[in-house]
Amino acid sequence: MASSSSSSSEYPYKYDVFLNFRGEDTRNTFVCHLYKALQKKGIKVFQDSENLRKGDNLSVLLQVIKESRLSIVVFSQKYVSSTWCLKELVQIVDCKDNQDQIVKPIFYGVDPTDLRRAVDFASECDADVQKVPSWRTAITKATNLVGWVSQQFKDDAILVEKIVEDVNQELNRIPSSKANDLVGIDSQIEKVERLLSLEKKDDVRKVGIWATGGLGTTTIVAAVYNKIYDQFDRCCFLKHVKKEFSRKDEEQMQVEFLSRILEEKVEYLNGDYERDQRIKDKLGNKRVLLVLDDVDKATQIDTLLGREPSLGGGSRIIVTARDKEILSGYPIYEPKPLSDEESLELLSQFAFNTINATREFGCLSRCFTECADGVRLALRVLGTSLDNESFSEGEDVLEKIKIIVESGIQNVLRTSFDRLNYYQKNIFLDIACFFRGMDRDCVTKVLDSCGFVPYTGLTVLHDRALITISNSNVLEMDDLLQDMGRKIVIGGCTNPGMRSRLWRYHDVVHVLTQNTAAEAVESLMVDLLNLEDICLKAEAFTSMTKLRLLSITYRQSYCPDNGKTHHLDGDLTFLSHELRYFVWDRCPIKSFPSNFDPKNLVHLDMRYSHIEELWQGIKSLKKLMSINLSYCRYLNNIPDLTGATNLEKLDLEGCTSLLKVHASIAGLTNLVFLSLKGCRELETLPCMTHMKSLQTLVLSGCLKLNEFPEISETMDALSVLNLDETAIEELPSSIERLPRLKSLSMNNCTSLVRLPNSICNLADLNYLNLGGCSKLDNLPENLKNLEYLWEIETQGSGIKNVPSSIVHIIFPNW
Repeated sequence: MASSSSSSSEYPYKYDVFLNFRGEDTRNTFVCHLYKALQKKGIKVFQDSENLRKGDNLSVLLQVIKESRLSIVVFSQKYVSSTWCLKELVQIVDCKDNQDQIVKPIFYGVDPTDLRRAVDFASECDADVQKVPSWRTAITKATNLVGWVSQQFKDDAILVEKIVEDVNQELNRIPSSKANDLVGIDSQIEKVERLLSLEKKDDVRKVGIWATGGLGTTTIVAAVYNKIYDQFDRCCFLKHVKKEFSRKDEEQMQVEFLSRILEEKVEYLNGDYERDQRIKDKLGNKRVLLVLDDVDKATQIDTLLGREPSLGGGSRIIVTARDKEILSGYPIYEPKPLSDEESLELLSQFAFNTINATREFGCLSRCFTECADGVRLALRVLGTSLDNESFSEGEDVLEKIKIIVESGIQNVLRTSFDRLNYYQKNIFLDIACFFRGMDRDCVTKVLDSCGFVPYTGLTVLHDRALITISNSNVLEMDDLLQDMGRKIVIGGCTNPGMRSRLWRYHDVVHVLTQNTAAEAVESLMVDLLNLEDICLKAEAFTSMTKLRLLSITYRQSYCPDNGKTHHLDGDLTFLSHELRYFVWDRCPIKSFPSNFDPKNLVHLDMRYSHIEELWQGIKSLKKLMSINLSYCRYLNNIPDLTGATNLEKLDLEGCTSLLKVHASIAGLTNLVFLSLKGCRELETLPCMTHMKSLQTLVLSGCLKLNEFPEISETMDALSVLNLDETAIEELPSSIERLPRLKSLSMNNCTSLVRLPNSICNLADLNYLNLGGCSKLDNLPENLKNLEYLWEIETQGSGIKNVPSSIVHIIFPNW
């Protein structure tokens, strides 16, 4: 059976599994054991907690369900008495029906028939009896699914083992394309299978799939993978290899790949020999299926696997590429364009949502086929662009199609772009040249600040198949569409500095080193990782008065000591006031120009920069939502942020010269995340009581911080508090005003002498780390209220005895 190191992470879901259960019945017994076992297998699980079921958090849980690939529903004795469980179940069933989510029920001490009868009494649990029919429908659908019945297993340990094995098998399957994308694919699967020669169990065979863009190579290889993966001991589907190598260095790619295929955490590799040895030791006697999709350099294969990987007999490696030379020496399958009949079937499903509708418009068959030339992407884009057309006059449509018959695939795609309005065109070009692969919510906020009406625009682009939005909310588009968008930007302009958007490495470097930019430039993106040294001209930014989006990065910006940097020739005296998105790793400036107006800034990221202060005085920062100044070791203060009323994230990790935090942060009522990790000179903090939205506070490594501020009012949102390696001697008794705190870490707080008794009132606390607290010699007596405390770490502390009340806590140690 295939292992779970396959490709669930390659397909963009935030979670592999969502656990839906009645906490009172199973949280601290069966569910916690299942949760731990799934995690141990490397499966990413979301388990909701009681703190999420307080207040208005239902929308959060429902969104998490949408972002999960598989849902497990634990039906127990009192399940139907929980309206929360039933509301979640309705969402789960909806996701199964509409986005092919996998749903697996567990009948834990209950009979499915009893559940269906019990839901008739659900109205007693909720005043809104109108919801009961939807609950009953969801219960009926879910209990009719194949799952696990606890009475059929000797004990819970065997049941958990079986569930993990089955879930692992389900997750190995690659999420299938929609049915209309699979038109004409069966014959292609058969041809790939013939090349794989699966009946031969002794050899290790490599097969290549070579095609130009738009022919559905990924769809084909995913379908092949899904059909055969359960014949192997280990499986791994590595998607977007070219893109992943562009974002990460070779060592990082090796480490991540081996961690997944070996099913163990690999922190570091000591060269290719260790890689080869690990593969040989762990996989040398196993039958492995490996897919490397969209490879653009042969060295990428060698980096991951070595030239001759020591895999077990019967292993198969499938590589897809657009460059045939990469596949030299492989038996190669070349996907063919769809036939005329298949083309019409695929296009009509997108345009008419049915095959039969094509009979009415059969006269369009030849034009559709000629226009798209059997290319899946072109048929999809053309079909969706016709979806809203009126087909009452078939001849009108025929004339529109005839115009583009001779123009080729790029122009077929271009017709869909031309039909967009001004704002939608700008959004499409921004994604093609800048935002591809970024989080939709972040991009939406930036585009909204540009006045591009993104909420409508992104929907239109998605509905017309010009972009896709992953389950983890990432914006993507096909390579052919990105190429088309970039060609539109280039147009006939030979001078890069005259174009609206810059992304090509040599173009950007030329503009910034030769000062050839013009007013037209609106976005600029470059990765400088491969440069040992470069000198940019400060004057180059003076001409870019319309610059909205700036990204100057190093792929390994988290590693400041690799010797690569860049310099700025001259003083930076001007930056565009139109800037919305500002990312500049290792920025050499000490401060923003005095005339810079950040009123339009939404996202500011200057990690590892030489910045000493951002600016002086109070600025209009109403649009600013995120600041990352991590590892700016020369930063000695942050400005007055009174105007940043919508700021959600402030990351000051590693700012080793930061002496104090401006008192204005106390008024940031929308701040969700604050990190001051490693700010070793920081001695005090302002009162944080008014930060009502704060969920995560990280103060670890603040070596001089000896006092945590009093909490004068309840902070309902804070769930994670990290105080590792601080000089704090005692927590205030007001710590109990953090009612939803789940994680409290004070590892190596060597000055800590006592914990307040009020810590026992943190009913939602499930993790407490007191390791290395050498002066702490006891715990508070009354621990029985900490019923959700799953883990407590005391190794290296002064604690010798634990209070008797600890027996009231059920720890999920299996």
